[in-house]
Amino acid sequence: MPRRDLERSLGESPRRLAADDLALRLGVGPERVRQLADVGAIDADADDLFDPGDVHRVRLLLAFEEAGVPIEALLAASQAGAISLRYYDQLHPPPAPLSGRSYGELKASAGRGATHLSQLFAAFGLAEPEPDSRLTVEDEQLVTDMLATVVETGQPDLALRAIRLYGEGARRAADGALGVYGEAVDRAGDNIQGLPVDDVFERLLRPWARYAQQSGRLAAWLASHHLSRAIDEYSVTQTEHVLETAGFVVRPDAQPAVAFIDLTGFTRLTEERGDEVAAAMAMRLGELTTDTVRSQRGRIVKLLGDGVLVRFDDAVAAAAGTLDLLAALPAAGLPSAHAGLASGPLIVRDGDIFGRTVNLAARIADAAPDGRLYVPEDVASSLGGDLFRLQPAGDAHLQGIGRIALVDVGRPRRSPGD
Repeated sequence: MPRRDLERSLGESPRRLAADDLALRLGVGPERVRQLADVGAIDADADDLFDPGDVHRVRLLLAFEEAGVPIEALLAASQAGAISLRYYDQLHPPPAPLSGRSYGELKASAGRGATHLSQLFAAFGLAEPEPDSRLTVEDEQLVTDMLATVVETGQPDLALRAIRLYGEGARRAADGALGVYGEAVDRAGDNIQGLPVDDVFERLLRPWARYAQQSGRLAAWLASHHLSRAIDEYSVTQTEHVLETAGFVVRPDAQPAVAFIDLTGFTRLTEERGDEVAAAMAMRLGELTTDTVRSQRGRIVKLLGDGVLVRFDDAVAAAAGTLDLLAALPAAGLPSAHAGLASGPLIVRDGDIFGRTVNLAARIADAAPDGRLYVPEDVASSLGGDLFRLQPAGDAHLQGIGRIALVDVGRPRRSPGD
C-alpha cells in the first residue's frame, strides 16, 4: 500500500511542514533540521517541505543521539535493513496546529495561577515545556482549562491530587500497553524474522498502530464512563449516610467486606520462570478476578503482584466471590491460592482502601493454608444458611492484631444424590 494511502487510512493529515515549522515543533534550530536532511535522516520534497511524520521520527533520532547512539549508526543500520524508522510515525497522532504564542507567554498571562503551572505538569506526569516552545492549540486549551479549575476550586492541593491520579493511571496504562506490544513481538518471533519491513508492518505493526491511534479516544471514553459510575456510587453512598444520620432510614446490619487472595508459591515460580512470566501471570490474575467476582458485585481495589485485594458490599458476597475465584484459578492455569476475609468500616482515599479491616484480611490470608478461605469467627456467624460449610480453624496470633479465632469457609458438601 502506498505511503499516502497508509496515512489516509490511519487518519493522518497530509499537510507537509516547512523546515522552520518542523524545527519549532522539535525545539531545535532550523539549521539542525537541515543537517538531518543533509545526512539523509529526513527527506524534503521538491518544494522543500517535510513529511509531518518527521516530527516523531526526528524526536526519536534526537533521543538516540542524547543517549550516545550516533545518528550515522542508525542510518547505516537502516540502510542494511536491520532497523527501520519509516513507520514510526504511525504509532503517534499526526502533528496538530501550534499555538500562536510560546509557553513562556502563556505562563506570563496566567496571572496568579502561573505558580500552579509547574505543579500541574508534575501532576500530569509530564515534563514542563521550555519557555520558548509552543503547545498545540488543543493542548494549550486543555492546560488553560485545568489551570482555571485548580485555581477556582480554592483547594489547589486537592485538585492537583485528583489530576495526578489520572496522570499516574495514564502512565501505568501506557507502559502496560507497550509491554503487551512487546509480548506480541516476542510471540511473532520466527514468523517475522527476515521478512521485508513492509511485510512486518502489515503483519504486526499495523494493527498496533491502529490501537495507538485510537488509545486517546479509548482513554477519554473509559474515563468518562468510570467517572460517571464513581459519581453515582458516591452520590448514593452519601445520600444513604444523610438519610441514616437524620433517622429517615435504619442503617443496615451489613458492612462492606474485603478479601485478600494470595497465589501460593509465587516467589518460587518467579525465580524458576522469570519476571516476564510473573508479570503475565499477575495480569491474568487481574483479568480472571474481574470476571469471576463480577456476579457478586466484587471490585478489584489493587493487584499486588502475587495477589489481589477485592472489595465487596457484604461478607456473604465476599465469601461467595472468593470461593469462586479460588476454584477458578487452577482451571485457568494459574497457581492455587489462599485467602483471608474481613468485614467492617473502611477508610477510602484516592481509590484505595485502608484501615483495620483491610489489615485483618491481609493477616488472615497469611494464616490460611493453600486452597482455603479463612474468616474471623464473628464474620462466620453472618454466613449462616446453606450457602457455606463452616469449620473452626482454631486461634491464630496475627501480627499487629493479636490472637483471633478463625473459621474455614467452603462450599457445602453435596450428597451423591444432589
